[in-house]
Order: sequence, then C-alpha cells, then structure tokens
Amino acid sequence: MNKNLIIFEKEETSQEIIKSYLAEIPDITIEKIFTEYPAGVKYAKENKPKLAIFAMTSDKTASFKMIKRLADFGINVLVLSEDYTTANIIQTLRYGAKDFVSKPIIKNEFIQSVKKCLAEEVRTMKKSQIISVYSNKGGVGKTVVATNLAVELARLTREKVLLIDLNLPIGDVTTFLDVKPSVNICEIANERAVENVKGACRQYKNSSLYVLAEPPYMEQSKMLTASQVVKLFDAVRDLFAYIVIDMGTNIDKANITILEESDVILLVTVVNLPLIRNCQRCLALFANYNIPADKTKILINRYLDNDEITTEDVEKALNKKVYWKIPNNYYTIMSSINKGIPVSEVNENSNITESFSQLASTLIENLFEKELS
Repeated sequence: MNKNLIIFEKEETSQEIIKSYLAEIPDITIEKIFTEYPAGVKYAKENKPKLAIFAMTSDKTASFKMIKRLADFGINVLVLSEDYTTANIIQTLRYGAKDFVSKPIIKNEFIQSVKKCLAEEVRTMKKSQIISVYSNKGGVGKTVVATNLAVELARLTREKVLLIDLNLPIGDVTTFLDVKPSVNICEIANERAVENVKGACRQYKNSSLYVLAEPPYMEQSKMLTASQVVKLFDAVRDLFAYIVIDMGTNIDKANITILEESDVILLVTVVNLPLIRNCQRCLALFANYNIPADKTKILINRYLDNDEITTEDVEKALNKKVYWKIPNNYYTIMSSINKGIPVSEVNENSNITESFSQLASTLIENLFEKELS
C-alpha cells in the first residue's frame, strides 16, 4: 500500500510535532514538507502521493481551493485547523478533504486519522443539498422561512447558496429581499437556455447568497414542467452548495418532482386545527408518492409558548416529532417584509434572528451527518 505523503505547514513547531507523531506509524514516507503551498500543489500534481496533510492558513478561500485541487488529483487530504466549527469542517469535506483534525493536534486522534486516510479511497461529498420549504396552504410564512434560512446558510457557511422562487404563479422572494433581477426562472428553465442559469442568478448584496426570481407574469409560470425542473436542478447543483426552494402550494407534477429531488422538506405550519389537519394530509400525500418519511421535517411558524395547542398535541396528531419552532415576533417580521430585508438586518439580536441562525446550523449538521452515514 502506498504510504507516501506530503505536508503543508508553515509553522516549524507544528512541523516537528507532525513528524514525531508520523514516526510512530510503520512504513510512512514523508516526501516533502511545504511552507509555500502553491509549490506543494504543483509537486502533488506531478508526483501523486497517497496523502496530503494540509494545515489551513488564515486565507480560507485560498486553502479551500488548494484542498479541492489536491482532491481532484486523486490525493487524500487530511486537514488541520484551529477553526473546528461545524461550518468549517463541513466546508473542508465538501471541497474534497478526507478527514479533519483540530489544532492543537491530539496525538491519538491524528494517528488514527492518518491511518484512515492512507487506507481509504478518495471520497468527496455531494455537490449540493436541496432544501424545499412547503405548505399546501398560503399565509403560513413559507417565504419568510425560505428567505431567512437562505440568508443564514450563506452567512454561516460562506459557501454559495441559491434561493429559487418556485412559488408559482405568485412568488415574491424578490420583494422580500428587494432584489431586481433581469431574468426569471421561466426564461432559463428550458433545454436551450439552462446553461445560462449562472448569469440569471442575482447576488444578494455582497453575500454568497444568490436569487433566481419568480416570473413577473402569471401566464409565464404555466411554462414550467417537471422535466424542466430536473434540468434546472442538474444545472444549479454544480454551482451552489445549498439550494433553498420556496415552493408553491399546488400538488402537480412539477411540485412532486421538486419534493422528490429535495434532500430536506420543511413542512411549514402554524398551530391551529385546520392547518394541523392540512399537515396530516400532506404527510399522507407524501407517503403515497413514496417520499421518504425522514426527509420531511415539521416546522412550526409563529410559535407561542402559551398556545392553547401544545407542541406535544401537534406531534401526537401528526405522529411525527416537530423539528423546529420559529417564535412569533410580529414587529420584526413586518419590519423585515416592509423594508425588503432579512430579519437579521432588522435586529440581529432578536429571538427570531437567533432561531433562523440555529435552524440553519442544525440543518447543516444534520445534512452532514446524513452524508457520512
């Protein structure tokens, strides 16, 4: 078995620690140690070692690009970093890293990880994750959830996130975020123009969030077919790490296709009897279409601790755990909608901003765990 490796590390003390730990693994060959990372990437391309131990620098963007290049060369990459937040770990794995070890390095953890990387083939994570926000009734706050979730995913991960308005025929994501794109989804979701999807996605301010707009005229929404939805998703999966869909309420072929293609479905409701009943119908419908039950997550919007109907009542009625509860904060939400900005820009310290941030973080972790299982 090939046990040749190279090391990317600028700090001399860390280099010595790494070498001393590697000395305890039989038959390891350290080909080179690089303090100039571009030279190391060039060497790796030409010599194809089995493993690259890569200590991230303060320039994360450059580090991620080099990790991806090394993985593309067919080299397993073990990343070392002082930033061991979930978002950073997931990004390194998504860019192609085989494993992650936090700094300061713990000896046993490091040795175990090196052995794992030497023994296994190169594996990269799925290109993207699709999160669809759905309800079969309007007025429950789907668009609020979709837009604020997408904003938080982009903020937490710093990866490219796409928010697609498929709430046809009356979507209004662009109003909620005050975005004025020149091209809408129905103009590019056809066989000849789908390759132009990147140009149709409008960046939100200076963030890593992009928006693909709803059609301005109702009659245009009738053009979108199930096959075009599949073509669209195939195109955007190559460009974005996370794709958030604000869905319409209809159950038609296009919407069923969206649900089938999704990695997570956030089924949005508020706590009242008619809408809980509608949730029951949705879950039954999803089952009829063989949509995996674990894909659907119940999200209660406008939640109040003193509601007459409790969370336990909802769970009993649906025979399913409630995944998340967004608190009722009328002032912040209405200010957000009227100003065309996310809740985090109205009040970054509000309970609803914190809830959306925690929702995004939890989804990231759950998707990551599912990917590795």
